[in-house]
Amino acid sequence: MRTYVSLGRFVPLIVLVILVLFVVVQQVAVGRGSPGPAVQSDPALVDQGREAFGSACVQCHGLNRTTIQRKSAEGWRGTVYSMISRGSPLMPDEIESVIAYLAATYGPDAAPPGGSEESSSQNSALPDEPGREILVRSCVQCHAMEMILEAKKSEAEWKQTVDRMAGYGANVSPEEQDLVVKYASAHFGTQ
Repeated sequence: MRTYVSLGRFVPLIVLVILVLFVVVQQVAVGRGSPGPAVQSDPALVDQGREAFGSACVQCHGLNRTTIQRKSAEGWRGTVYSMISRGSPLMPDEIESVIAYLAATYGPDAAPPGGSEESSSQNSALPDEPGREILVRSCVQCHAMEMILEAKKSEAEWKQTVDRMAGYGANVSPEEQDLVVKYASAHFGTQ
């Protein structure tokens, strides 16, 4: 009887080892190597990935966290496998298509959201004060200008937002963060 009690302590560890082995086997089965350029640019595969992303990934994440990132296919592969290890409902046959979708849509060479002529005219219409150039260079690279213009946040809320974006990798120094917070709260504040 004492042997069964001792073994009971190891059950969670055994389950964890089996789960890790399952994920490793799945990675090997689908080929952990980077899909070639033809696979990444295959519109049918990207479209399948968009559907799988919409059903599996957006359940836990909103789009904002994805749209601000610019990763290579290998970078997205790491993220996808990390999410699978955390319980993502993504099926093994959906993995490559989701990676292709993410790399095509949110890869390093992907166009930023709101990269239209309308967005450019909005950028030039912004008041030319300290912080404007930083906002255009750092924020509009990932976010549509409309999102910023319509935010209407207090200075404290803008500070939280800018701090969070800097944590996500926005290219702004601490001094620039202060300038952009002051600029955003003055022009897109809650007045």
